Amino acid sequence: MRKRDLVLLYFVALIILSITLIFQSDPGYMDSEFYYLGGRQIIQGSLEIPVIWNYLDNPTGLPNPIFSYWMPFPSIFSAFSMILFGPSFSGSRILILILAAGLAPLTYWFSFKITANRFTSIMAGSMTILSGYYLKFLTIPETILPYMFLGILYFYIFGKFTSRDFEEEVNSKDFLFLGLITGLLHLTRADGLIFFTIGLTLFVYLLVKRKKNGIKKWLFNILIFIGSYCVVMSFWFASNLHFYDSIFAPATSKAIWIATYDDTFIFPSSKLNLSYWLENAIKLRPSQVFEAIKLNLGTFVGVQLMIFGLPLFILGLKRNIKNHMLRIGIIFYIMIFLLMTIIFPLAGARGGFLHSSSAVQILMWILVADGLQAFFDWGIRKRNWNLYRSQKMFGTAFIVIIALFTLVVYKNDVMGASTQELKWEQDYKQYKEIEEIITQKSLDKTDVIMINNPLGYYYSTGRWSIVVPNAEMDQLLEVVQLFKVKYLVLDENLPEKFNDDHDNMINTYFKIIQETQSGIKIYEYKK
Repeated sequence: MRKRDLVLLYFVALIILSITLIFQSDPGYMDSEFYYLGGRQIIQGSLEIPVIWNYLDNPTGLPNPIFSYWMPFPSIFSAFSMILFGPSFSGSRILILILAAGLAPLTYWFSFKITANRFTSIMAGSMTILSGYYLKFLTIPETILPYMFLGILYFYIFGKFTSRDFEEEVNSKDFLFLGLITGLLHLTRADGLIFFTIGLTLFVYLLVKRKKNGIKKWLFNILIFIGSYCVVMSFWFASNLHFYDSIFAPATSKAIWIATYDDTFIFPSSKLNLSYWLENAIKLRPSQVFEAIKLNLGTFVGVQLMIFGLPLFILGLKRNIKNHMLRIGIIFYIMIFLLMTIIFPLAGARGGFLHSSSAVQILMWILVADGLQAFFDWGIRKRNWNLYRSQKMFGTAFIVIIALFTLVVYKNDVMGASTQELKWEQDYKQYKEIEEIITQKSLDKTDVIMINNPLGYYYSTGRWSIVVPNAEMDQLLEVVQLFKVKYLVLDENLPEKFNDDHDNMINTYFKIIQETQSGIKIYEYKK
């Protein structure tokens, strides 16, 4: 390991990631909009926001609690950045950029710990910089970057617990650090609870295994793990107690009974229960699971291994399967795959698996890079290759391939086909055009608009916004009246419960202001 390699990787990563600031000057999609807006509300001293993007927590008015469904850590981290660099979207990204550039040297360091091979470590660090599909996520408020960082730290400390040497002497600091990291993982994503479950299960197993040898000390250390986890999670627990008189938000239990994706936006959420799930989900579940299997396997091969990395990953896995850190990573990956394929196939197929499994992504890059070294070793044994020449030739080709792969994916997802406007910013241009039409009627930003992406609309215009609910006709009217909706925007993406009766109701209570060339209809509530 060379310090020069670490420094070089960091600054190369910083340069390349800084370029993304130019092409991604806005959040780009709902997740990032949510975490940025959440961070902005935090620095303004509020945990409420005049936006409702789902009805699972039974909202009754605006503003509404922010973190009733998604977890707050990405917003908290963005808030720290905005405190230092200003409350703009750019200000929310500076600390994220600094942290993201650190992924490359971190990957190098852990790669060297696992493989003791400098070439493998450089290749793994390079994959972190030229990360394919992940590049567009690394410098925006999101869950992927913290999950990558915290995940590798979790697996590293956890690996120490399963090693033979560690069992001889328990170190309380390791329990403390693992508890803090576990808490941050759960504070980042709801499925971070799996990390707590894995840790507690191991500690109970080791406690039983130890029998009478140091049981009191071991119990004390388990309490340290639980206590440090709870300290980190206390922010979320306290927020839920304040708003819901419970340490868990009601949306948590409702999400279990979602039968189709549109049920995420169902109103009223009281419909979501076991009976609803049995009536609506059972018949759909086989096809949903099958679709999730296809998409999640596609994520594994196409996103996480960039397609060509699959054979190298297999070689690297074979070489390092006895590594304790790697084994716990595999266990987590299998658990999250099953969770996001069988239990929550809808969420998994729509990006949940991609985000959750990013906790293991650094290990996957390391295995692909070490698989390349395994390929060289085969060539040396079978074909008398020269190691230095092989590393220079194939290593250069490897970096060129991942660079081209990353460029193609990034151009397609962020820049788009047009040279006139970025694909990443198209929605915001549309929202501003809609707002220009509405401001001819009202300059009051508290006049509520109902639209498919209320987070994006509020980010772009500052107008109070709620989502179009997946509701029966009468219940749609109930939402309109409950939240005093003044404007309604509909496009071709209508919730599954919408039908001709909804059109009749809308035409009765709303008058159309304008229909755009792209087919978007803008309505105003009749007084």
